[in-house]
Amino acid sequence: MNRVLRAAGIVLATVTLCLTTTSANAASGAIILNGQAIQEPSGCYNSPESPTEVDNQTDQVVTVYGNDDCTGPENGKVWPGNSDTFPFGSSVYIP
Repeated sequence: MNRVLRAAGIVLATVTLCLTTTSANAASGAIILNGQAIQEPSGCYNSPESPTEVDNQTDQVVTVYGNDDCTGPENGKVWPGNSDTFPFGSSVYIP
């Protein structure tokens, strides 16, 4: 019986740890990409138009790329609490 309870406790602790680390992956807050708010962003977003205007209201750094799908040259970064405009930006990435 002790082995069963111990195994159940280990499984419960593992599931709890997985659930808490998964939800911590997205950035907290929002980015405003050419006037469109993206809440709790995570990953790559293509800009709907050029120039690309980024307002970073998250706790993570946003990286701006020159091509769609976060490829090509890195055009710059927008630090948390800052905004910037990139004439040749096509996509943004946030961890």
